[in-house]
Amino acid sequence: MNKPKEKLYRKENWTAQKHKGHGKLGSEYRYDRNTKAMNNFEADHKSMKKMRHGYDYTPLFRFLFSKVGQLWDEVYSEAKSRLDKEDPIFWMVKFDNVHDMSPTFRCGENSSYSTLTVDKEGLLRFIDENALPWPPSCTCCTYTFNGKVITRDDYPEGYNIDASL
Repeated sequence: MNKPKEKLYRKENWTAQKHKGHGKLGSEYRYDRNTKAMNNFEADHKSMKKMRHGYDYTPLFRFLFSKVGQLWDEVYSEAKSRLDKEDPIFWMVKFDNVHDMSPTFRCGENSSYSTLTVDKEGLLRFIDENALPWPPSCTCCTYTFNGKVITRDDYPEGYNIDASL
């Protein structure tokens, strides 16, 4: 029996987050707390199913990095079959005006990744293999680039970090 391949996304761990109520964050819950809809069990649970926050596409980004140099059509068909929606693929893979695009993109507040494109032969490639992400703006937070932790010390000597902020 063939085991199905793992999905290329996961739900983030929201149990450690301090959110209140039935899937609502912060003060939004207080406006619905004593309404008739909130007291109705069915209405409460239907609204929870619509919410789509808390998805992490890091496994997709790792998958795409591992497929650099391979045929795009094969990579795309496999990635599409293992995702809930296709949009996150195109956060990383760009097609139009590649020379005008940034070689990196931000995914979240402190994570950035190299941008990919498809060349004339139909192979998945980096837009710029030597690209540097935005430098970390502070030392108290953890910043990552392509899944690896970066610090201000990772930038070349003479690179003016404060000027790029």
